[in-house]
Amino acid sequence: MSKIEGKFIKLTTEINALDFLEQACKFIKETEVNPLAWKWIIISLHGALYGFAICACKGTNPKNVTFETKKANKLINFWEALKRCQDPSYMRMTINSKHLKLSAQQKESIEILTSVFRNNFEHYIPKLWSIEIHGLPRITIDVLDVISFLALETGNYVNLETVQRKRVNSLICESKKNLLESQLFKELQ
Repeated sequence: MSKIEGKFIKLTTEINALDFLEQACKFIKETEVNPLAWKWIIISLHGALYGFAICACKGTNPKNVTFETKKANKLINFWEALKRCQDPSYMRMTINSKHLKLSAQQKESIEILTSVFRNNFEHYIPKLWSIEIHGLPRITIDVLDVISFLALETGNYVNLETVQRKRVNSLICESKKNLLESQLFKELQ
Protein backbone atom coordinates (compact mmCIF):
# COMPACT_ATOMS: atom_id res chain seq x y z
CA MET A 1 0.00 0.00 0.00
CA SER A 2 1.37 3.42 -0.92
CA LYS A 3 1.57 6.20 1.57
CA ILE A 4 -0.67 9.19 0.81
CA GLU A 5 1.19 12.44 1.17
CA GLY A 6 -0.80 15.29 2.67
CA LYS A 7 -1.18 18.58 0.88
CA PHE A 8 -1.04 21.71 2.92
CA ILE A 9 -1.71 25.39 2.59
CA LYS A 10 0.99 27.29 4.46
CA LEU A 11 -0.01 30.68 5.79
CA THR A 12 1.74 33.45 7.60
CA THR A 13 0.20 36.73 8.66
CA GLU A 14 1.87 38.35 5.65
CA ILE A 15 0.76 35.70 3.14
CA ASN A 16 -2.80 35.92 4.48
CA ALA A 17 -2.84 39.72 4.12
CA LEU A 18 -1.32 39.48 0.64
CA ASP A 19 -3.98 36.97 -0.38
CA PHE A 20 -6.73 39.35 0.75
CA LEU A 21 -5.08 42.10 -1.30
CA GLU A 22 -4.84 39.80 -4.34
CA GLN A 23 -8.55 39.02 -4.07
CA ALA A 24 -9.52 42.68 -3.72
CA CYS A 25 -7.49 43.56 -6.80
CA LYS A 26 -9.00 40.68 -8.77
CA PHE A 27 -12.50 41.94 -8.01
CA ILE A 28 -11.57 45.55 -8.82
CA LYS A 29 -11.04 44.41 -12.41
CA GLU A 30 -14.59 43.01 -12.46
CA THR A 31 -16.50 46.09 -11.30
CA GLU A 32 -17.22 47.43 -14.79
CA VAL A 33 -19.17 44.28 -15.71
CA ASN A 34 -20.24 43.05 -12.26
CA PRO A 35 -21.27 45.69 -9.69
CA LEU A 36 -21.67 42.93 -7.07
CA ALA A 37 -17.86 42.63 -7.15
CA TRP A 38 -17.84 45.67 -4.82
CA LYS A 39 -19.03 43.44 -1.98
CA TRP A 40 -15.96 41.22 -2.38
CA ILE A 41 -13.64 44.22 -2.80
CA ILE A 42 -14.85 45.63 0.51
CA ILE A 43 -14.54 42.33 2.38
CA SER A 44 -11.11 41.61 0.88
CA LEU A 45 -9.80 45.16 1.37
CA HIS A 46 -10.79 45.06 5.01
CA GLY A 47 -8.97 41.74 5.42
CA ALA A 48 -5.85 43.14 3.74
CA LEU A 49 -5.92 46.33 5.82
CA TYR A 50 -6.39 44.41 9.07
CA GLY A 51 -3.75 41.84 8.08
CA PHE A 52 -1.09 44.39 7.16
CA ALA A 53 -1.90 46.44 10.28
CA ILE A 54 -1.21 43.32 12.34
CA CYS A 55 2.03 42.72 10.42
CA ALA A 56 3.20 46.30 10.92
CA CYS A 57 2.67 46.43 14.67
CA LYS A 58 3.60 42.79 15.35
CA GLY A 59 7.23 43.17 14.44
CA THR A 60 9.07 40.05 15.54
CA ASN A 61 6.89 39.49 18.60
CA PRO A 62 3.37 38.05 18.16
CA LYS A 63 2.59 39.17 21.74
CA ASN A 64 2.49 42.74 20.38
CA VAL A 65 -0.85 41.91 18.72
CA THR A 66 -2.41 39.37 21.08
CA PHE A 67 -3.83 39.31 24.58
CA GLU A 68 -4.49 36.47 26.96
CA THR A 69 -7.89 35.30 28.11
CA LYS A 70 -8.65 32.42 30.44
CA LYS A 71 -9.13 30.09 27.48
CA ALA A 72 -6.61 31.22 24.85
CA ASN A 73 -4.60 33.96 23.26
CA LYS A 74 -6.73 36.29 21.13
CA LEU A 75 -5.84 38.66 18.34
CA ILE A 76 -6.43 42.36 18.94
CA ASN A 77 -9.40 43.69 17.00
CA PHE A 78 -9.27 45.73 13.81
CA TRP A 79 -9.65 49.14 15.47
CA GLU A 80 -7.00 48.37 18.11
CA ALA A 81 -4.56 47.27 15.39
CA LEU A 82 -5.15 50.49 13.47
CA LYS A 83 -4.79 52.52 16.67
CA ARG A 84 -1.47 50.84 17.48
CA CYS A 85 -0.17 51.47 13.95
CA GLN A 86 -0.74 55.19 14.59
CA ASP A 87 1.04 55.13 17.94
CA PRO A 88 4.79 55.84 17.73
CA SER A 89 5.42 53.91 20.96
CA TYR A 90 4.07 50.70 19.36
CA MET A 91 5.61 51.32 15.96
CA ARG A 92 9.12 52.30 17.05
CA MET A 93 11.01 49.07 16.33
CA THR A 94 13.98 50.24 14.28
CA ILE A 95 15.69 53.56 13.65
CA ASN A 96 13.79 53.66 10.33
CA SER A 97 10.36 52.93 11.83
CA LYS A 98 7.45 55.20 10.94
CA HIS A 99 3.98 55.22 12.40
CA LEU A 100 0.80 55.57 10.38
CA LYS A 101 -0.54 59.09 9.91
CA LEU A 102 -4.04 59.00 8.51
CA SER A 103 -5.55 61.98 6.71
CA ALA A 104 -9.11 62.98 7.59
CA GLN A 105 -10.26 61.52 4.27
CA GLN A 106 -8.48 58.21 4.92
CA LYS A 107 -10.05 57.98 8.39
CA GLU A 108 -13.48 58.58 6.91
CA SER A 109 -12.90 56.05 4.12
CA ILE A 110 -11.78 53.37 6.60
CA GLU A 111 -14.79 54.09 8.83
CA ILE A 112 -17.21 53.82 5.88
CA LEU A 113 -15.50 50.73 4.49
CA THR A 114 -15.63 48.97 7.85
CA SER A 115 -18.67 50.18 9.75
CA VAL A 116 -21.07 50.92 6.92
CA PHE A 117 -20.17 48.27 4.37
CA ARG A 118 -17.95 45.44 5.61
CA ASN A 119 -19.75 44.86 8.88
CA ASN A 120 -23.13 44.83 7.14
CA PHE A 121 -21.88 42.36 4.52
CA GLU A 122 -20.29 40.06 7.10
CA HIS A 123 -23.25 40.20 9.48
CA TYR A 124 -26.03 40.58 6.97
CA ILE A 125 -29.44 41.14 8.52
CA PRO A 126 -32.31 40.15 6.21
CA LYS A 127 -33.32 43.30 4.35
CA LEU A 128 -33.36 45.00 0.98
CA TRP A 129 -30.23 47.09 0.80
CA SER A 130 -29.54 49.40 -2.14
CA ILE A 131 -25.97 50.67 -2.17
CA GLU A 132 -24.92 53.77 -4.05
CA ILE A 133 -21.54 52.76 -5.47
CA HIS A 134 -20.22 55.96 -7.05
CA GLY A 135 -18.10 56.84 -3.97
CA LEU A 136 -16.53 53.40 -3.64
CA PRO A 137 -13.55 53.99 -5.99
CA ARG A 138 -12.34 56.94 -3.84
CA ILE A 139 -12.77 54.92 -0.61
CA THR A 140 -10.90 52.01 -2.17
CA ILE A 141 -8.00 54.20 -3.31
CA ASP A 142 -7.70 55.72 0.17
CA VAL A 143 -7.59 52.26 1.77
CA LEU A 144 -5.08 51.00 -0.82
CA ASP A 145 -2.79 53.90 0.09
CA VAL A 146 -2.96 52.94 3.78
CA ILE A 147 -2.29 49.29 2.95
CA SER A 148 0.72 50.35 0.86
CA PHE A 149 2.16 52.27 3.79
CA LEU A 150 1.59 49.45 6.28
CA ALA A 151 3.00 46.75 3.98
CA LEU A 152 5.93 48.63 2.50
CA GLU A 153 6.85 51.83 4.32
CA THR A 154 6.74 51.42 8.10
CA GLY A 155 10.37 50.36 8.34
CA ASN A 156 9.23 47.58 10.70
CA TYR A 157 9.61 43.84 10.39
CA VAL A 158 6.87 43.12 7.87
CA ASN A 159 8.18 39.78 6.70
CA LEU A 160 7.63 40.04 2.97
CA GLU A 161 10.19 38.67 0.58
CA THR A 162 11.38 40.96 -2.21
CA VAL A 163 9.08 39.31 -4.75
CA GLN A 164 6.12 39.71 -2.36
CA ARG A 165 6.95 43.38 -1.75
CA LYS A 166 7.03 43.94 -5.50
CA ARG A 167 3.72 42.11 -5.82
CA VAL A 168 2.08 44.31 -3.17
CA ASN A 169 3.30 47.43 -4.96
CA SER A 170 2.22 46.11 -8.36
CA LEU A 171 -1.25 45.11 -7.13
CA ILE A 172 -1.83 48.50 -5.54
CA CYS A 173 -0.60 50.46 -8.56
CA GLU A 174 -2.61 48.35 -11.01
CA SER A 175 -5.74 48.56 -8.87
CA LYS A 176 -5.51 52.33 -8.46
CA LYS A 177 -5.00 52.69 -12.21
CA ASN A 178 -8.06 50.51 -12.91
CA LEU A 179 -10.14 52.54 -10.45
CA LEU A 180 -9.02 55.90 -11.81
CA GLU A 181 -9.78 54.77 -15.36
CA SER A 182 -13.15 53.23 -14.46
CA GLN A 183 -16.35 54.72 -15.81
CA LEU A 184 -17.63 55.05 -12.26
CA PHE A 185 -14.69 57.27 -11.26
CA LYS A 186 -14.86 59.32 -14.47
CA GLU A 187 -18.53 60.08 -13.80
CA LEU A 188 -17.50 61.81 -10.55
CA GLN A 189 -15.12 64.18 -12.33
